[in-house]
Amino acid sequence: MVVVIIGILMSVAAKKMITAAQEAEIAAEDASIEILRSNLINNYSKELVQGIAPEFADDPFENLNNVPYGYDRRQNNKPLGNVNSNDTWVFVQGPNGGNQTAEEAGTTANDSSTTGFIYHQRKDGTVVKWPYNSANGVIDKKEIERISPLKQKQDIEKIKRGEIIEGQKVRELR
Repeated sequence: MVVVIIGILMSVAAKKMITAAQEAEIAAEDASIEILRSNLINNYSKELVQGIAPEFADDPFENLNNVPYGYDRRQNNKPLGNVNSNDTWVFVQGPNGGNQTAEEAGTTANDSSTTGFIYHQRKDGTVVKWPYNSANGVIDKKEIERISPLKQKQDIEKIKRGEIIEGQKVRELR
């Protein structure tokens, strides 16, 4: 009986540890995007103060002192969820290096165009992206490009329990 109870407690603890690690990775991912946003504004402001015609970088990773772990400037293909691409950051410009409209890019931004996408593949194989517009330096909202089978299973379990999953909006209490 004691062994059964210990086994149940261990399975609950293991599940909580996995969830905590995933939440920490998402928080670090969000912090990396905020650093990119801040860097874009700082470089634009610096050029403005120096009297140079300010422009936002074509690649949001340009001029970063510390790039996120897993970023490789030479890679320009979006991650596909393969195990060997886990924890990868990539910037992929639009087709032919040109701009896309919001509809072509599949973004929520209505009145701007998208220069390219920032991709991150998490350790569980989930791939998320952020549209980037170099004309105004806007990094748009995070979108889930590909959900890993593990995350799908966890999301289904959360929905059954009535919990909110990533990307789902919280209903306002009235």
